[in-house]
Amino acid sequence: MQPHDRTMADTKDIKAQRDRFLAFSFASSDLFLEVAEDGGIVYALGAAKSITGIDPASLSGGEWLDMFNEKDRPTLVRMRKRAKEAERCGPFHVRIQDVYGGRDVIVNGIKMPDSDSFYLTVGFPNEMLMKLAEITGEYESQTLLDKDTFLYSAVEAFNLARSLGEDVDITLLDINGAGQIKETLGDEIWRQFTQAVTDILSSNSFDGYAAAAIDDGRYSVIHDKTVDSDTLRNKLESLARQSDPTGEGFSIESKTVSADLQSLSERETTKALIYTINEFERKGTALNIETLNSGFKAYVSANAQKIHQFKTVVEQLSFNFEFQPIVDMETTTLSHFEIVSRFKGEGSTQEWIIFGEDIGMAADFDIAVCERVINYLLYKAANNRMRFAMNLSGQSIQNEQFFKTLTAKLDMNPQLAQRMIFEITESTMITELEMVNSFIRILQSKGYQVCLDDFGAGAGSLQYIQQLDVDFIKIDGQYTRKILGAHRDQVLVKNLSQMCRDLDIRVIAEQIETQEQKDQMLSLGVQMGQGYYYGYPLSKPQFDPEKIPAPAP
Repeated sequence: MQPHDRTMADTKDIKAQRDRFLAFSFASSDLFLEVAEDGGIVYALGAAKSITGIDPASLSGGEWLDMFNEKDRPTLVRMRKRAKEAERCGPFHVRIQDVYGGRDVIVNGIKMPDSDSFYLTVGFPNEMLMKLAEITGEYESQTLLDKDTFLYSAVEAFNLARSLGEDVDITLLDINGAGQIKETLGDEIWRQFTQAVTDILSSNSFDGYAAAAIDDGRYSVIHDKTVDSDTLRNKLESLARQSDPTGEGFSIESKTVSADLQSLSERETTKALIYTINEFERKGTALNIETLNSGFKAYVSANAQKIHQFKTVVEQLSFNFEFQPIVDMETTTLSHFEIVSRFKGEGSTQEWIIFGEDIGMAADFDIAVCERVINYLLYKAANNRMRFAMNLSGQSIQNEQFFKTLTAKLDMNPQLAQRMIFEITESTMITELEMVNSFIRILQSKGYQVCLDDFGAGAGSLQYIQQLDVDFIKIDGQYTRKILGAHRDQVLVKNLSQMCRDLDIRVIAEQIETQEQKDQMLSLGVQMGQGYYYGYPLSKPQFDPEKIPAPAP
């Protein structure tokens, strides 16, 4: 074949591939949009006139969100924010604006490698797509995080920002007199208002998840530098005027704290954030913190009094226990309860535990907890055979003196071995893997089982499976929260489950809150679950399968 003939053949082949690709595409959707980074439509192809009443050329240059109903825009904004390269997001059931025909449509999106554009398919719905969109929509239904969950999610958002080389801000918003306003507006109007606040904050948060209700009327959101905090506050004030029957609205104050991630380590950032959020909870936007760096310095200066408080907690065993069930998800039978320590008085338990690790007293606290757990099993729970898991810090388990003290206490009560499980938390702190595995084997030789908590599904955690002979691993709740809409995480969890099954390791998914999350985790090979779906942490160990929410009809 001559070069000219070969070129002609190649051209025909490319055209055939293009036509085939277009045919497949139009078989699955009706309109295609390319959206630039600024939100403008740069290219439109397909049945634009049938869907919007406007030809494709006229759509180009417009703002993509203007096509859709205002109430659906937060969902679409989140879809775009969360889009990962070469990974489809959707389908979502949304509605075209009335001025463009007011039709129900199904939208999918994708972000392609080496492109700043976002690509959308818009199609008429059918029964199958509507059912898929309904599932996605249930997952997409937004709720703001609570304070403690926000602190965990914030670390994830900060790590993502670091990996992308981006800076982020934390905006704190305070509705003055929220309690009185709620009473004046009534429960229904207040519910509608707070749901709209949820949509605004979630759609503006850095990764779609980093927004929280810290207290009644007090909110925090982590966002990138392109989000203007004054504009955010103005949106909420406009929403307040719309919600207020008098039209006057109510005052909303804001404070923006720069995260300055490059100047702090991950652990320093976590401590500074805890201090900042606690100050916001106490003082509202009057807190005197401009950056997380200044928050960290304030945290350090406040340590002297807190060290005394922490020592008092340990010496006087001044903490309570709560019990949350861990369940075999396939049979809905109880496996065991996790014992969660709750500090009395001011400050969250997470804050105190991190503080104890920082001042080198994690081992002292863990020994105190162990003493309380042994006493509980010997006396309060002596008449049942339930099993209980207690937490050990990743810092403690690397302390040889701690382990000697622990095993001495356990050897005094060997009959409890079949009823106690040890959960190693903060596993990312473990560096002495050989030493820790030796300790794990000693515990197992005495009849105790060991679980590795806070487990990530990524490759970085594989060394723990390879080098630590644990009986359980507990998948971090961040994967459960996203599992319905994150294909990559689904693949990682499925592969992790298969590997653990081959190694005879049981897998627990934490933060199971819905039947859909439970079903998804089961389909990925995860056997056990823990979360509000099965039971809240309570002052007494309680599990009633009859109280698990029934499947939707």
